[in-house]
Amino acid sequence: MDRAPFPKGHLRPIMTSLSMGFTAGAPFIVVVTLVQAWLRDGGTPVAVIGLFAMARIPYSLKFLWAPVLDCTAPFGFRRKGWLLLSQTSLAFALLSFAAEGTAAGVAGGPGLGAAALSTLWVSFSSATQDIAVDAYRREDLPTDKLLADGSTAYLWGYRLGMVALSGGGLIAADLWGWETVFRLSASAVLLGPVTLLWSPEPPASESRPRSLAESVKGPVLDFLARDRALLLMGFVLLYRLGEQLIASLNTVFFMDAGYSKTEIGLVVKAFGLTATLAGVSIANAVSRKYGNMKALWIFGWLQPLNMAALTALWVLPPRLHYLAFFVALDHVIVGGAGLVFTVFLSSQTRLDYTATQYAILTSIMALPANFLASPSGWLVSVLGWPGFYLLGAVLALPGLALLRMLRRGGPGAVSPRLQDAGP
Repeated sequence: MDRAPFPKGHLRPIMTSLSMGFTAGAPFIVVVTLVQAWLRDGGTPVAVIGLFAMARIPYSLKFLWAPVLDCTAPFGFRRKGWLLLSQTSLAFALLSFAAEGTAAGVAGGPGLGAAALSTLWVSFSSATQDIAVDAYRREDLPTDKLLADGSTAYLWGYRLGMVALSGGGLIAADLWGWETVFRLSASAVLLGPVTLLWSPEPPASESRPRSLAESVKGPVLDFLARDRALLLMGFVLLYRLGEQLIASLNTVFFMDAGYSKTEIGLVVKAFGLTATLAGVSIANAVSRKYGNMKALWIFGWLQPLNMAALTALWVLPPRLHYLAFFVALDHVIVGGAGLVFTVFLSSQTRLDYTATQYAILTSIMALPANFLASPSGWLVSVLGWPGFYLLGAVLALPGLALLRMLRRGGPGAVSPRLQDAGP
């Protein structure tokens, strides 16, 4: 095995994955964070701002138009063409916010409708870019080693893009105003087209779909033809179920445990990103040494242990070093689990149908997060915080049971590229 950090031909796809991760994470945080802050700054009621969360729906439904990206080639390029289209659309969508200024933030003002359309425009363009990026990465990283390293770089870039526009965007809003923030956001997305200048178009196979009908039927029939397709989809649905349940209420839990918003903000900003990137890197090393299936098993067990450990904050007195330790531990494990799961999802796609199959798998993965957010507060009121986190730990176990069955399965249970043998 070549132990050089970047063997010949390795650096270019790694840098491409890093850059594409940045341009994927940046617009997502605009929809999730910056738009809400912009609206609130203009006086929009919280109840109205909450409705803007519906603009995230395209991220869950992207499998509906993913087949179009598998069977068409804008400007003669199947992958790079769609990347250029979606990134250009994103830049114009973000500039539309700058043109609206702060009028949309006035409660009941005429700008609210325009703000909703712009948010949906960003969300749809961002989801389309995600489809194209995921397909490009899968086809540009054909070996196990490249897939693990490229996925690590992608997640690093994604987190950096989120941090740059969330923390940096809010600071810039105070210093220079929202119009400048959205112009800078549009400029950040333009890193995507620049990346395409040094990134080649992945070769398309002769068996790729030639029509929309083939792009719709082919990926589904390919999944169903596998020996245990339902087992695979069940694992994708359940592997991160417990973590998805508790993730949306972590901040509220820390507050109820006695920590101030300033303490939480300082610790999460100081330790969260660093710990997440460390977890991604550790998981990459584990995946490369033992194989990704064993890495899934290791980080799968660490998830319920982490959720159970977090309950200690409810018992311990509120001390900043306790919070820092458990936040760092949580981000290392969640970041590592995210990396090995991303590699697994990528490995389960057939190169002919990369865009559609990856979109289907990520949509299945996102289902629990979409449905568990509403009842999570009710569960806390019934179970209390320790019971809620222990429930999350218990809900992580069915995914591990399915993973055990996948590891023991014959051909078709998982992609033969990622059996327990190392790269």
